[in-house]
Amino acid sequence: MYNFSFIESVYEFNTCITFANGQKSSFRKLEHIQAEEGKDGYAFTMKGSSNETLDDKEPEDWDAIVLEFGKALYPIGLRVSGQGEFVGLRDFEGIKEHWKARRQEIIDYYNSYLIEKESNRYALALKTEDKFYHILKENMFYRLFLWQESLQNQKVEIRDFPTRARLAIFSFHEKKYDKTGGIIYDTYDVTDEGSGQLLSGHAKLHLRRDKDGLPGEISLWARVEEKDAGFFTKEITIKRI
Repeated sequence: MYNFSFIESVYEFNTCITFANGQKSSFRKLEHIQAEEGKDGYAFTMKGSSNETLDDKEPEDWDAIVLEFGKALYPIGLRVSGQGEFVGLRDFEGIKEHWKARRQEIIDYYNSYLIEKESNRYALALKTEDKFYHILKENMFYRLFLWQESLQNQKVEIRDFPTRARLAIFSFHEKKYDKTGGIIYDTYDVTDEGSGQLLSGHAKLHLRRDKDGLPGEISLWARVEEKDAGFFTKEITIKRI
């Protein structure tokens, strides 16, 4: 699927949720990526993000601190097959150790119990390599960036949607092609975590690849209808720049 021996690229990631009351919340960042061909596939290095904005403003206070803990995980090495499948991590112990060091620096700087408590969420994610691997696979950027269109009946699980501690799972059964060779999915097949509040859902996914096989642009639009609340919409775009 890929057609390169070594490459560096930057992607703009945008996500926006529109709540049932019409209010919106958005997040934007730039993701820096390096990849090279190996004997058994490709080695991807996710070098981390920059230029983050929350609702068109630089993150402040608690949001900025939470973002620091997330950024402290990088760089993250991935093992990716020639077909684009995310098959594992490279040097998990190295990731874990440099995060621990950066974590302590953040805790010492802010000297707050709440900050240390927040860091424990990430520590749990790094408890085992298998756990961290599966968390990354569920991350929306990784899930869409490493999309495998050759697979049938794929699912997209959107966490914290429509609200915190909720999720919506969309199943894509068929794909179509646009005039440029891009792939389009469209589904009404949706389930949630079992709350019984979900009345309906609709999602569309559009993926276009560049000549080297990397995504040129990805867009996901999803909407769910909640009992006694109304419609919630999630929009995600990943664009190579």
